[in-house]
Amino acid sequence: MWTLPDPAFRTRVSLMTLMGRLALANVDAAQRMQYLVSRLALGASDSYLRTHALPHGDVLYTADRAELEQRVGLMAEAGAEGCVTIVRGLIEECTQAHIRCMEELFGLRTDVEPVLQLAFSAGTRLPSMGFPSFSARG
Repeated sequence: MWTLPDPAFRTRVSLMTLMGRLALANVDAAQRMQYLVSRLALGASDSYLRTHALPHGDVLYTADRAELEQRVGLMAEAGAEGCVTIVRGLIEECTQAHIRCMEELFGLRTDVEPVLQLAFSAGTRLPSMGFPSFSARG
């Protein structure tokens, strides 16, 4: 597919850059998730211990217990929103890494020479807007 060995080396570099960006995005998301889960576990255990430490049989006890249950529910909602935010960030980072890799490979950016030297292209750039689309449906 390549006409010269140099583009093959540059292709490997572009693909390894993609793999590095994807690995960093995954590590970042895992670290954020671990931090979120640890904070939620601390909050839930704190609420659980406070529930058992409250004096029993008082009207104050039921009001405090209801407040602690509301706090745990609020923490669960915040944790779910945090998970969604972290996963959205991971998806966006992975998408941007793929887009950068494709731009480097096919020379879609004007400041970078195309990495792939396709046999039919003779070193020319692909058009930057509007690729022809082929459909089997007609």
